[in-house]
Order: sequence, then structure tokens, then C-alpha cells
Amino acid sequence: MKRFLQIALFALLVGPLAVMAQDTDVRQPIASPPSPTPTLFDDPAVVNAFAETITAEDLAAHLYFFASDFFEGRETSARGQKLAAQYLASQYRKIGLEPRGTAGTDNPRDPAAYMQPFTVYGSKFKQAGLVARTGDGPLASATYGGSNSDGHLMLQFGSGEDVSGGLIFGGYGIADDELGYNDMSALAAANLDLTQNWLLILAGEPMDASGKSLLTTDGEPSRWTTGRFTKFSSMGQTGMPKGILVVSPDAATPLAERVAVAATAPAGVGGLSLTPPDPNASGSRRRSFPPVFEISVELANQLLSPAGTTVEALQNGITASLEPTVLEVPGLTLNGNVENDAFEAQTENVVAYLEGSDLKDELVVVTSHYDHIGFSGTGEDRINNGADDDGSGTVTILEIAEAFMAAKKQGYGPRRSVLFMNVTGEEKGLLGSAWYTDHEPIFPLEKTVTNLNIDMIGRIDPTHPGPDGDYVYLIGSNLISQELHDINVKTNEVMGTDLDLNERFNSKDDPNQFYRRSDHWNFGKHNIPFIFFFTGTHDDYHGVDDEPDKIEYERMERIARLIFGTAWQVANQDNPPAVTGEGFN
Repeated sequence: MKRFLQIALFALLVGPLAVMAQDTDVRQPIASPPSPTPTLFDDPAVVNAFAETITAEDLAAHLYFFASDFFEGRETSARGQKLAAQYLASQYRKIGLEPRGTAGTDNPRDPAAYMQPFTVYGSKFKQAGLVARTGDGPLASATYGGSNSDGHLMLQFGSGEDVSGGLIFGGYGIADDELGYNDMSALAAANLDLTQNWLLILAGEPMDASGKSLLTTDGEPSRWTTGRFTKFSSMGQTGMPKGILVVSPDAATPLAERVAVAATAPAGVGGLSLTPPDPNASGSRRRSFPPVFEISVELANQLLSPAGTTVEALQNGITASLEPTVLEVPGLTLNGNVENDAFEAQTENVVAYLEGSDLKDELVVVTSHYDHIGFSGTGEDRINNGADDDGSGTVTILEIAEAFMAAKKQGYGPRRSVLFMNVTGEEKGLLGSAWYTDHEPIFPLEKTVTNLNIDMIGRIDPTHPGPDGDYVYLIGSNLISQELHDINVKTNEVMGTDLDLNERFNSKDDPNQFYRRSDHWNFGKHNIPFIFFFTGTHDDYHGVDDEPDKIEYERMERIARLIFGTAWQVANQDNPPAVTGEGFN
């Protein structure tokens, strides 16, 4: 009798909790599910019931932890990235998804079962230097790295050993006919060959005495000042120089101070690749990008002295005329050297699998990159937490995966299989997705019918056209499959997410080239239909202030539900989205 009473009491206590737990999984439990699972367009009520399990609160609960200092910026192959991989594996196991890693463990409880490990090859900065000579002998020199830093030189990025050539002054390095100012055209008109020379340019753009741009109508700095890589991305139009020197105008924070701090601060991982360095390679095969140095005004004036001019004189002349000024420094030879230490490291994608039913051999892949850029800067906060980039996409996948599993538990499993994959190495050159598609596809690419890639969906792009923030950028959706694009548009209508599906960047000709800057690229190059979901960059992009308290969680919830609905439709309709577009190869 006592045992019976204990069981009865337990049932009274647990029964309501079980109902509550079921209501948490899905707000409108569905009875007697049909077979096969209906599409979104056939039965939107079913899909919306499971979509409602994706909430702003759950997204925030994940992201405030995932984008915390605990993960140390999640730089590829570093400790923080590996901790993040463990967290994601634990969440997939909790959800109940099947591990499909390649780490070689048969224990499904081991987080390694969800890992797809691979080797990356890196080069870590050691030291750099510049030496200028004329016919009369040494003219100037500067060094950067550790105790040898002299305060006149700082490596921004790029690499190269014994890079030698002449020196050309190229104004501000701007090429923008729409703004009415083009230094690159002036170089071409003067028949100055950048490919055999170093290029010396001024930072920023022409400004008046009050600090307002002379090139824009509102006086605000143009993309040639605000975009870190804008100038460098245009260099190839006139031939890539041997190296690039950028004169620093930052008097408030002297270059010497920044160099001294950076040289003694803990360094990051450095550049990474899927292929080991080839010591026998030379020229362009050896260098991914020429060395780019920031130099002091004092050093720049020394380099310009054979031409009988100074930085101040050139800058004042351009400001007065708003005409490009370019020149070759006569009789000067500049040699630059960047030394790096080579190393190998291990990193890993995280992969979780939901098996389909009658169409299980076909696959829908949902991706995000979970790595970020680690430590940077010299301030008190040096951790780049990457809440938007791409913590937002990563935690969204967790919520989508949980919604799919809740549906399967109630008899609404997908007809096609779904692979949820968080890739590493995106910030190092899309390495994780390239490893999956080009080296070790866990499932046949010819059976992969769609990739839905989520990268930065948590913030508002300040340049977004329109009165409000209820939007998401769609990129690439109709480059390979117009049907996939149409499915997503109809999903937005049927589910009532009512987002502005903005195609502002959906062009191969867009100067930002977003269509090739995230992991969908590696699926798209294999002609797999994809959609890249993105809400744009912002002032905190790749900065230490990309924090979880700045995320628009309610809008992110709607975008996540839209992606879930699109994935559901593709996973359950009779035929996969037709390949009709020209692609982008």
C-alpha cells in the first residue's frame, strides 16, 4: 500500500509538469500526424505551431553565454573556439540530434562524436622591417616586432620576404569616379607601373580644416575612409603593387605607442590555410596579399625626400585642387621583409543530423560559422565576442534544430534529412565549409539539395534603406535556383513573418561582394542552391563592441522562424528546388 501511495503521489506531482514540458516543446500539440509530413504550404498551422518554439528569450539565453568572454573570441584553433565546439555539441546532444562527426569515436555521448576535425596550416608574425636606399647609400629604415620596434612602422596585414621595388606616391589610393576623384586612373594616365613598385598612399580622404570630407555632399567620410579594406580591394584594377605603405594621420594616438603595446600584447593565431606552405613557391603563388604597412609621417617624409617634397605639401596640394597627385620617387629602392613562423593546428566543424523518412537520401544543410577573430586592439577589452558575427546565426541554428526535433517527436519528422552544421575557420577564408565541400563531404554533394546559410542576422545595418528594421537581406537565392527564392518569399507570406526580403546586395556586381564572403560560397560553387540570410554590417563589425546586449532579438526570432519554415518546405515537398540559374562560377 505504501508503495502504491508513493507512485500515486509521484504521478500527481509529475503529471502537470509533463504537460507543461510538452507545451514548452510546442504550443499547439498536434494529434494523429499524417504521413508523409505535410509541407508548409499544405498545412501552415502545423509548421507555425513548431516555429513558435523559437523565441527571442531562448535565442538570448544562448547568445549571452555563447558571446561571452568565456569563449575568448572563438578564434579558429584557439582554446575559445574549441570550448565553443564543446558547447554546441552538448546542445545538439541535449536536443537529441544524431552525431555525424568524423573524429572516430563510437560513443554518442562523447562531444567528439559531433566533430569533423581537420588540420590547418598557419603562419604567425615574427618581425618585419623596411630599408630604403638611393645611389648614395642607405636613406631610411624601420623595424616592427617585439623589442626591435622603433615606432615608425606597423604591419597591418599581408606577407612577403625580401620584397624589393621602387616607390610610387599614389595620393589617397581612391578609385571612385562617382565621387569625382580617382587616384588609380591618374596612376594609369602617368604610365606608372605598380607591379614593380611599392605604393605610398595617405590614409582617409581629402578633408577640410574642420575635418569634413571634400568628396561627399554631406561632409561625412566616404567608404574609402570607413571601410578597412576598401582601398586595398581596388588595387588589382591597375596591377597589384609590391607592397603598400599607408601614412598614419593619427596624432592623438601616436603610432609609436600603438606599436609598443601591440608588440608586447599576446598575439592571435595568425593566418591559416588548408594547404601547407610551399617553400619552393615564389611570386604571387607565395604571397596571398602583399605586405601592407602603416608608417609614420616622419618615415614617409624621409622616403619622399629624393622627390623634393613632403607629406604635408602633397596633402595640401590635393586638398586645394581636389585633383589627384601621383609621382615616382626617383632613384629609390625599397626592400620590405615580413618574417613568419609556420605551424600546424587542429580545428573542427560541428555537425548534427536529423534523418528523414522516404526522401532521407537527399539532404538540406543549414550552416553558420561559430568562429570569430579572438583578441585584438590595445584597450581594456580586447576580446571580440562576435555576438552578431556569427553568434547570431549559430544560436539560431540551435533553435531551428530544436524546433525540427520537437516536430519529429510528435510524428512530423522531415522527409529529407537535415544536417545542422556550425563551421569553423570562416574568418580565416571560409576554411571549414571548404573542408566539408572540397575535402570531406559527410554526405554526397550531388544529394545535397539546398544550403541555408545564416551569418549576422542580429543587428541593424545603419545604411539599410527603409523606415524601420523589419528586414533581412537575401543573397544568392536566385543565382542558382529561382524556385528556392520563390519558396522563401512565399514562406514569408504564409507564416506571417512579414519581413522585407531585401535584395540590395543580391548581385555578383555588388562592390561589397557579400555573395562570396560567407560559407554558402563553398556550396554554391558546386551548384547547390543556397540562400544567404544577412542583416548587414555595422559600426561594431569585427570590433570588441559586438556584444549580445546590442542584438535585436525580437526581429531575430522572426528571421529564425522564416528560415525554419523555408527549411521545412524544402525538406518536405515532393521535388527539390530546381537548378535553373547560371550560378556564379
